[in-house]
Amino acid sequence: MPAATGKMSDLFPIFMALLAYSCISAGFVLMKLGIGWTGWTGKRNRTFYRYLALWVTGFIIMNIYGVPSAIALKRLPPHIVAAFAGWGIVVLVFLAHFLLKEKIHKSDFLFSLAIVAGIFLLNFFEKPASDNVIDIRGMIFLGLLPVILFILGFGNRLSARMKTALFASASGISAALMVVFLKMLVLKYHYQIVLYFNSPYLYLYIGFALLSFIALQMAIKNGPMMIIGPVQYSATILYPLPAAFFIFHRSIGFIQFLVLGVIVYSVVAILKKR
Repeated sequence: MPAATGKMSDLFPIFMALLAYSCISAGFVLMKLGIGWTGWTGKRNRTFYRYLALWVTGFIIMNIYGVPSAIALKRLPPHIVAAFAGWGIVVLVFLAHFLLKEKIHKSDFLFSLAIVAGIFLLNFFEKPASDNVIDIRGMIFLGLLPVILFILGFGNRLSARMKTALFASASGISAALMVVFLKMLVLKYHYQIVLYFNSPYLYLYIGFALLSFIALQMAIKNGPMMIIGPVQYSATILYPLPAAFFIFHRSIGFIQFLVLGVIVYSVVAILKKR
């Protein structure tokens, strides 16, 4: 069994990764609670401003996830941090139950436990490796895929279901690449934020953030969340694996592949109940 190499004794980056995806889920639920301000036709009374405040608060919380995510990426590789998206689903399900009164299923507890255990095992079996390698050719190769999928999604001969899958894949892969480019920024400049503006990685991060958002809207337009959720989250969790190999030249163990499969399966199982 590999040594813990600091990841078991230093839980701070793990806590930051948990916090990052908790922010996304909490922000999403708050925005859902306050969505009533959009399309408001009556007098702008206290209820309107309460909805607006909830929505704005949720938007802010969702978008500050990059701070704890960057802190986590200082110590953890992108394929580990991206796997915490599974934790985000757990938080989303339980917050939606308590705040939005959405139904929670008994199986949600089992799959949530599987996700938490999977994240623990991913960190435990992660082997120490140098993060100094950045392969530009691998970055270009992996960066082209979501763009191609997004363009293919506009094909006239495709069914709405296929378009939904293509756009959801483009959105999820782009979200995964955001983690990769944030890792590059942290590796090169640490936490000297002002220097980020001199790096093409920042603008690639912003570009893929926009692509992820637009692709998600196109997916929502073409099909149901039953397709979008599993495809998008699976791509977000799994795509950093080839990034680890092609960009950072990291080796991924068989057990980690297996654990990531369990996490993805659990995420899909939870989303299919919605």
